[in-house]
Amino acid sequence: EESVSDDLLPSEPVVQNPVKKKQAIQTEIEELTGIIDLAHGLRSDTKAQSLLTALQLGFTSMVELGASRKAIIFTESKRTQEYLHQFLSASGYDGKLVLFSGTNNHRDSTVIYQQWLAEHKGTDRVTGSPQVDRRTALVDHFRQCDGSGAEIMIATEAAAEGVNLQFCALLINYDLPWNPQRVEQRIGRCH
Repeated sequence: EESVSDDLLPSEPVVQNPVKKKQAIQTEIEELTGIIDLAHGLRSDTKAQSLLTALQLGFTSMVELGASRKAIIFTESKRTQEYLHQFLSASGYDGKLVLFSGTNNHRDSTVIYQQWLAEHKGTDRVTGSPQVDRRTALVDHFRQCDGSGAEIMIATEAAAEGVNLQFCALLINYDLPWNPQRVEQRIGRCH
């Protein structure tokens, strides 16, 4: 007799017969292949398209209210952050974006940091801590209202604590965290 493995979940059927086991595996392969085919058939990312609509509506409202044209988009992962950077760059926001994450090592972020270092060389703005200075450089770049700064910051949770973004007029939660307190922390950056 074979004993049931402790690794199996109670809802998983235990298939003893090798023929039935092979059929179950084949059924699962067919199901997964169908899901992959559906994914390949997607031609438009409706969530990203909705983001574009939200940005356009938000920026229109900002003009009407006299608010600064600054929006922060929070996402959960650097992978999504990079995707949004590419998507928004291709959708008319190229050169108007800044990324903020735990590492801040994106090529655009490095360029902004190097320019900031050159501009503030010999001042007390430069702390000597690359991590702190990178964060400050990115926020300063986002804050600029003379057209040379960014209009949109795409940020991970790294920007949800300890970063003052009170000059920002629009907050978009592209991905929602599992903990609602994190949403409050995000809002607190701009409020």
